[in-house]
Amino acid sequence: MVLEIGRVVVKLAGRDANKAGVVIKKIDNNYVLIDGNVRRKKCNVNHLEPLDKVLAINEEESTQKIRELLKKEGFSIDKKGEKRVPKEKPKAIISKKEKKPVETKKAVKKTENKDKKNA
Repeated sequence: MVLEIGRVVVKLAGRDANKAGVVIKKIDNNYVLIDGNVRRKKCNVNHLEPLDKVLAINEEESTQKIRELLKKEGFSIDKKGEKRVPKEKPKAIISKKEKKPVETKKAVKKTENKDKKNA
């Protein structure tokens, strides 16, 4: 399979790994321009896995149009600008320790000791 214009690919490396895209332009033997569920960007051919589907598009096709075509082909599309919901972490159960009563020690008056020394 050759990476011609319209070929559906999956990115293997980087931030957009495991996301589908479409080849828009062939820059040279090592690089192509891709768009779709990934950012429109120049990508190394070694970081792409070509699929057997080819879409009928041209180089000037908008990102929105390419996303619609990918969705029709059955690929899941991420919605831009949607906040991600953080996973709920189980709360740690903290057992409260019982406080032991503190015994107060009475101070011994030193005056008694001084009186004995002086006598």
